[in-house]
Amino acid sequence: MNLINSKFREYGADASLLFISIIWGSTFIITKQAIENVQVFSFLTLRFALASLLLWIISSSKIKRLSLKTVSDGSILGAVLFLTYAFQTVGLKYTSASVTAFITGLYVVIVPILSLIILNKKPGSHLLVGVLLSFTGLSLITLTGKIALSRGEVLVLANALFASFHIVLTDHYSRRNDIFLLTAVQISVVLCFSLLTSLIFEKNILPGSCSNQLIFALLLTGIFATVVAFLIQTGLQKYTTPTKAAVIYGMEPVSSAFFSYFIGAELLTLRQYTGAMIIIFAMIFVETGSYYRSRSYGA
Repeated sequence: MNLINSKFREYGADASLLFISIIWGSTFIITKQAIENVQVFSFLTLRFALASLLLWIISSSKIKRLSLKTVSDGSILGAVLFLTYAFQTVGLKYTSASVTAFITGLYVVIVPILSLIILNKKPGSHLLVGVLLSFTGLSLITLTGKIALSRGEVLVLANALFASFHIVLTDHYSRRNDIFLLTAVQISVVLCFSLLTSLIFEKNILPGSCSNQLIFALLLTGIFATVVAFLIQTGLQKYTTPTKAAVIYGMEPVSSAFFSYFIGAELLTLRQYTGAMIIIFAMIFVETGSYYRSRSYGA
């Protein structure tokens, strides 16, 4: 019976991670369209203000248990998450939503590299092959006749790096803190950094007009892509295997391409689609290789 319950919990977690991967993928084109009419950090301030308010309401019964450790851990996560979204959202101004999503997806390959640096674990040959495949795919997507990346693509690469740090740190901090309080603290920190940056570099925090498109973008990113998604990721990812989670997260760039086509009419060239497929294959190859390698060692 325990085995059956464990499997049901695992399948439920998998379905939940697939759900948030699709949501995250849909936000690229929605956010890109929204920031055409509102300043970047103004948008982030509004998004995370809505998310923070909802998270503290949800966590109101737990506030008395808020500890200094949770505040410290959440602040570190929040600072890294702010850099992740800052680079991603600014990068969206200079490159397409589809390309942004695919480059962002490199975090699935970068995470094992950071695990080597942080945990001092030697990478296997499958990891080295995966990195090479990802670099090849990235080159096909972004390089256009010269050995250089555009400004937007460099910004999105930085976003992928910070996203990788966030995944590694979340795995560590979520095991020793209340999920709701940890999420509420980190999202509040993102709000504070977004507000401060907007006050320093932008003219107005509030947009001049509030269109239906902006309202929809804030509701989607603030409620579903932040509150719902981060609570699910932090609370449920531990109930499935890293391999399955990585494969499921690979649906994020695929979802982005789907929504970018139907909402924003964005098209990639055949070469870019080939590069995208190579990156997705690299993600699956690295994590699947890690799984079979652990089995061979009896892990």
